[in-house]
Amino acid sequence: MRYLWILIPFLISIFISFLLEKLLGNGEKTDRGFVFFFWNLSYRRKFIRTLWLLPILVIAVFYIHITFQSYLLTSIIGIILSIIFIIQAVYYYKKQKEDK
Repeated sequence: MRYLWILIPFLISIFISFLLEKLLGNGEKTDRGFVFFFWNLSYRRKFIRTLWLLPILVIAVFYIHITFQSYLLTSIIGIILSIIFIIQAVYYYKKQKEDK
C-alpha cells in the first residue's frame, strides 16, 4: 500500500498510451523523421532508440543506489535492467538485419 503512489501514475500512463495508439496510430512503420509512438518505428529506429536508453539506464541505477543506499538492491535491479536492455537490443538488432 505504501508504494501505491508509484503504481497509479504508471497504470495511468499505460492506459493513455494504449488510448492514443488506438486513436492516432496508423500502423505504418517509419524510418525517417520524428515519430512519437515507439510501435510506429521501423526495427532500425527501434534499435537506435534502444541504444539511446543506455545513459538513462546508468542514471537510473545510480539514482536507485543514492535513494536506497543498498548495494544488494542496486546490484539486483542493475542486473535485471541490464539483462532486459541486452535482450531488447539484440532482438531489435536481429530484426533490423532481417529487414534488409
